[in-house]
Amino acid sequence: MVLIFLRRAALISAALFIFKSLPAVSAETKSKKAETSKDIIEKAYNLSLQKDRSQAINILVNAIKQENLRNGNTTELKKALQQVSYLFYSDRAQQTFELALSLRRTDAAQALQKMNEALRMEPDNLSLFNEMQRMILIKGDCSGALDNISKERLQDPFDENLILLQGQAQACLGQWEEFKKTHDIFDIKKSSQWKYWLSLEIEHALYEKNLMKAKEVVTTLQKQDPKYPELLYWQWRVASGAEKSAPAQKYIKECKNISATQYRQYMTDVNLCRKVVEVETAIKSSNGTNE
Repeated sequence: MVLIFLRRAALISAALFIFKSLPAVSAETKSKKAETSKDIIEKAYNLSLQKDRSQAINILVNAIKQENLRNGNTTELKKALQQVSYLFYSDRAQQTFELALSLRRTDAAQALQKMNEALRMEPDNLSLFNEMQRMILIKGDCSGALDNISKERLQDPFDENLILLQGQAQACLGQWEEFKKTHDIFDIKKSSQWKYWLSLEIEHALYEKNLMKAKEVVTTLQKQDPKYPELLYWQWRVASGAEKSAPAQKYIKECKNISATQYRQYMTDVNLCRKVVEVETAIKSSNGTNE
């Protein structure tokens, strides 16, 4: 999972670095021109430092939309949007967030409580919002999570974590037509979240009973990240006969012994190691045992 936890000092340093590298622009020249992307980023950073995150996000989102209409370069604007959206304003909020993450696997109820506590401190922090939606999905309230995510995407339609969360919620609800629309918003092959999209693609292919397609995507996923625990689950799903045993046993073993570090690395997947009982039940059934 890729989250950006920038501290206030880091953001200030980043902003100063950017603006010190800019060529000097006179006030007279500025008045004759529309605001540049650098002007807008500077304004957004200043608003963020004043803890006016909502206004900073609005300014950047509108600027990205305008640049898209002109087929302009939105790279720096999107980078600034991500920085502003994920910035923690207080150490307490970030510490509570980290505690919630550490509890997510072992004590889901306590993790949810801590995440709510952090959100009360910083209700517009996207790090907190996104993780809360993952917890809601894990809890099984896929409809509630999708409603929350859809509303948030009205404010920020560009954040890749939000887009992935929307796809995960739609898959959870079996809304595959809507999932395909979400999937096609951007080139997922260029995303740091690609492995999680591939996992959803396999699920979609199996839903459509397209085993050949599912196997192809499993092969792609294995090349992309052979250490991803859910790869074993999908290998089991697409295998047949005696070939099913090895990935099944390995999936159960890895998930039951997964380290906190590895779990944290892949916790963007809301289904991470949640299929152990399913696999164990299938093994028992195939062996003809009843326990």
